[in-house]
Order: sequence, then C-alpha cells, then structure tokens
Amino acid sequence: MVDQLLNQTIHKELTKVEHPTISAKLLDLGMLKNGKVTPDGRETFTPVLPFASIPDNIRENLINPLSSASQSAGGEISGVNLDLMNEEDRQLFLKVEQENWRG
Repeated sequence: MVDQLLNQTIHKELTKVEHPTISAKLLDLGMLKNGKVTPDGRETFTPVLPFASIPDNIRENLINPLSSASQSAGGEISGVNLDLMNEEDRQLFLKVEQENWRG
C-alpha cells in the first residue's frame, strides 16, 4: 500500500508542473507521457517536445521542475527519455500556447 501511495503522490506532483512561459500544465500541453514509478519511488518519464530545435537550456527548464516535483513527493528521477510530438499533438500544443502565453 505504501508503494501505491508513493506512486500516486509522485504522479500528482508531476501533473501540477507548469510550463515556464505558458500558463498551462505540461500534462495539459501534451508534453509529458509514459511516466512510470517503481515501488521504491524511482521513476522514468518522457518529456515530449513540439520541435526538435528547442535549445538545451529550455529543455532543462522543462525537466528540472519535474525532477523537483518528484523529489518533493519522495521520488527520484532515474531516467528521462525525450520524444517529439506528432503533428496533431503539435497543433494542440500551439493552440493552448497561444491561449495561455505568459511571455
């Protein structure tokens, strides 16, 4: 039961993480998928980027808050696998971005 509670707590914290320049959660932007948490709180997840040309510092600004959220819930990141959005997901991302841009 403790393992399941830890898993739920970590997942809940990850779903709260917002994009640094868009007033929307990464999950709502389609930028987070395939999260898996082991019973001991080690996790892997896949940040999904809309474009391959996103600079490394922006990528880190997306990954670091996820790592912090996981740690605050008692977890530890053991793997990050980057992926790219398909065209349909990219269009949804761009729509949400336009509606919620903080700049």
